[in-house]
Amino acid sequence: MTTATLVAMESGSEWPAQIGDSTVVGLASSGDDDLVQRTRATLDLLRRDRHHVRVAVVTCNAETGAAAGSRRASLARTLLDAVTGSIRERLILSASDRASDQLRRELFALAGELTAELRGSTATVSLWFMEPSRGHARPLVDTRPRSLMRASA
Repeated sequence: MTTATLVAMESGSEWPAQIGDSTVVGLASSGDDDLVQRTRATLDLLRRDRHHVRVAVVTCNAETGAAAGSRRASLARTLLDAVTGSIRERLILSASDRASDQLRRELFALAGELTAELRGSTATVSLWFMEPSRGHARPLVDTRPRSLMRASA
């Protein structure tokens, strides 16, 4: 079984610079599509092909408010469920270092809620405010498992 890092990107978010070299699967939201549903479908494909998600990342756009927070929380919980049960499993919430104070407050609150749900788990929840990668991440086409490349073709 191979390990993977799953990056779910909200529309308008930026690729985080500190993603490692393990297999990376990226899901970008095009705005109207349901990123949570696409993430669940991708997780099913990964499990079928015996890939285990050890690190999951939600790259957050600048949107704030109840609707954005609800979508983001649902996505984060889906990914947290996917990594729980692994060794050194991690969920990372990532946003631009230029994030507004409101977005920062909302993400800190979400990270706190998710951390409180980890009782009995070795998983961690991290919150990153960082500069975008500026092209340092490997291209998605080179890093997706073959089954996902076939499924998206």
